[in-house]
Amino acid sequence: MLCVKLKRKDLGLFPRNLINTDYEFVFLGDYVLIPVKMRAEGYTIEECNPPRKEKGRKLRDLMPGVRSFVVIGDIALVSPKKDVDKAQLFQAIKQLERRVRAVYIRRKVSGELRINELELAGGEPTTETVYKENGLLFYVDISKVYVNVTLASERAKLSRDICAEKPGKLLDAFTGYGPIAITVAKRGCYVIAGDLNLDGLYMAQKSARLNKVQHLDLVQYDAHHLPFRDKAFDITIADNPTKGHEFKDEICRVSSKAVFYELARGEREAEEKIGKTQWLRVNEYSKDLFVFKGLITCDDISS
Repeated sequence: MLCVKLKRKDLGLFPRNLINTDYEFVFLGDYVLIPVKMRAEGYTIEECNPPRKEKGRKLRDLMPGVRSFVVIGDIALVSPKKDVDKAQLFQAIKQLERRVRAVYIRRKVSGELRINELELAGGEPTTETVYKENGLLFYVDISKVYVNVTLASERAKLSRDICAEKPGKLLDAFTGYGPIAITVAKRGCYVIAGDLNLDGLYMAQKSARLNKVQHLDLVQYDAHHLPFRDKAFDITIADNPTKGHEFKDEICRVSSKAVFYELARGEREAEEKIGKTQWLRVNEYSKDLFVFKGLITCDDISS
């Protein structure tokens, strides 16, 4: 079998789609052998004999009452429904994801900046990591920005659709750490990205450098009062599902069109909050709430 030999510190940068998930990683001091499905260009390849993973192991099998977790770089986030033994939780996740350095219990998202309350369950007390999404590297501090890796495919689709229309001036109104803006800019579309969260803009700037992105400018502002003239943008991306409707008038003041992401129980509720269009469900938020996406022509909706 083939493995990629990599330094442990670079583990979070390796493309996950190349990993042969049927086998365990092999840790050798400062290095790790990663079983791969095929030869990975640009990496050191070695013959290896890693142990096979036990089929069908889930977190809930190792930790009753805890269903799943998400990995961002080399940090795992889990949202248990009840109190759990933190040491046991850390060991359970390490059995499933050997590359994880830290496990955090994620509480509710709170505050105007939509930041998770975090509690370290085990591992290194670090909240900074680099993860890979759609071939791009993102530097994040999970204690200072909200990170949702489940929307990676949606961000890739959005960037393709937006740039296919060859937009003139594009605004990413709630950029956070920049995942949409950088994905769009890497396709060659010029985008202005803004946010209230200065820490997030710092992360976006660092990620832009990691990915050698040029077609991007970053601006700090309060989106209640956007610092742009009327109809300054051909299209604005408004990815703020919980509060996007509160900024509808200001976004449409500076935009001809806008892509809104809105949290709603159904298409009708999304329409009532933003306006009439074709609303597409793109993600599940909870049992009864979903994230919907809709392209709005601003002149067609009433304030």
